[in-house]
Amino acid sequence: MSRVTEVNNSAMNGTAPEQDGMSTTPHITPQGFLASIVESSDDAIVSKTLDGIVTSWNRAAERIFGYSADEMIGQPISKLAVPGHVEDMVRILEKLSQGQRIEHYETIRQTKDGRTINISLSVSPIHDETGKIIGAAKIARDITERKRFEEQNATLLEEIRQSSKHKDEFLCLLAHELRNPLAPLRNAVHLLHLRGNDSTVVARVRDMMDRQITHLGRLIDDLLDMSRITLGTINLNRERTDLARLARLTTEDQREIFEHSGIAIETRLPEIPVWVHGDRTRLTQVLENLLENARKFTQTGGRIEVEVVADLSRQEAVMQVRDTGIGVDPELLPRLFEPFTQADRSLDRKQGGLGLGLAIVKRLVELHDGTVSAHSAGTDKGTEFTVRLPLQDEPMALSESRPSPASTTKHVRVLVVEDNRDSAESLRMLLATQGYEVALAYTGIEGVEAARRARPDVVICDVGLPGMDGYAVAQAIRTNPGTAKARLIAVTGYGQGDDRVRALASGFDKHLVKPADPEVLLGLLS
Repeated sequence: MSRVTEVNNSAMNGTAPEQDGMSTTPHITPQGFLASIVESSDDAIVSKTLDGIVTSWNRAAERIFGYSADEMIGQPISKLAVPGHVEDMVRILEKLSQGQRIEHYETIRQTKDGRTINISLSVSPIHDETGKIIGAAKIARDITERKRFEEQNATLLEEIRQSSKHKDEFLCLLAHELRNPLAPLRNAVHLLHLRGNDSTVVARVRDMMDRQITHLGRLIDDLLDMSRITLGTINLNRERTDLARLARLTTEDQREIFEHSGIAIETRLPEIPVWVHGDRTRLTQVLENLLENARKFTQTGGRIEVEVVADLSRQEAVMQVRDTGIGVDPELLPRLFEPFTQADRSLDRKQGGLGLGLAIVKRLVELHDGTVSAHSAGTDKGTEFTVRLPLQDEPMALSESRPSPASTTKHVRVLVVEDNRDSAESLRMLLATQGYEVALAYTGIEGVEAARRARPDVVICDVGLPGMDGYAVAQAIRTNPGTAKARLIAVTGYGQGDDRVRALASGFDKHLVKPADPEVLLGLLS
């Protein structure tokens, strides 16, 4: 049988050239012309009987499916079926037997070498001279590459959607989290108005405000790092941290809020440290969010307990927050740590919230190589949250005490270049209490001139100065032989990686981001 037969199952062959004297004139019959088109097509063109037996098979079919015409003609078309997908071939034959056409039907087929390809089928019934349906003509186009591109585009669109979703979630999360430290700060201001003459109250308020301001500063740093928003990641500044002390301080910061709500808060904390390798600000967030969640779902007169223990058998630090609140429905427990998950509970509706707190807890704990779980015996039976973190070894005792300021700061001259006068003056007072000789300058030009006159040992300089910026100030100080050896410290609100690189390239020795930790700054000076 020939490679290609007529669609009515007769041979589709051209006639031989006719001889006419000394010249040869080719003559192509309609059947031959049709056969030529079929053979030159980029699409597979196949004919088959109503029983599915192949009767013609063009070159494109050989290329697409891998079988030669000799291998396929006389064989069932189901030879191309993917295991488990024979039914669509049966349905196609049923429709053809009823005289129906099939247009651009997308399906999959298997090639000779076992590959699965995507094809688009158009199938028409074949009639004999009497109009009886005796077979089918099929055009198959390989759309594997097109489908691959479509899937890639769909994946890319989903990634873009997820990226946008992560950004939106982060912004919501940030707005939610910025409010947490504002509550104790507002309470602190109110306390100072009421009992500003009580030195004990002032000392407690001062320490609390210091911790909350540090917390706020770190959250603002996250907002500036947009890459972490799109990636859904948060970098940690991990250090040896006493989880018991952290729990004690955090609980004290929140105590007045709970007392105002008529809820008792109790702690069961060990006297000895429970060391973990963690980011203090983020672990504080974890506990604050757990406490806030407990407060929202505990009625007036209820009780909340915070406990920290060292599980030596598992080498884990365990922090638990228990409440006597309204509990959690068992169906909600598996989804409790998902973003925006909230039960339809009356207390929740009154308290509001975006349902982000526990999702934040889970992400931060996992970043610390830990786990968090929730347990509730059911409605009105309270809830217990358990955070487990890897336990760290005890730190080695220091053999030497920290030198006193007087022994390290005597006759050290410091120049502060800062256009914000309140910031400059507060820094001057801080350094003066430690024994440093401090001079101030409020512009870059004034700073360079003051450095030339006073020849300071250390220059603490802002970057965003009017007129002459901090980079230019550093370069000018470095090029002057009288000031070239001064220690230069940039203290600035510009906190990206490129800002640090530029500062060091301009001549600064260190780059600190506002608000700089006073302990870190004093450590650099000593």
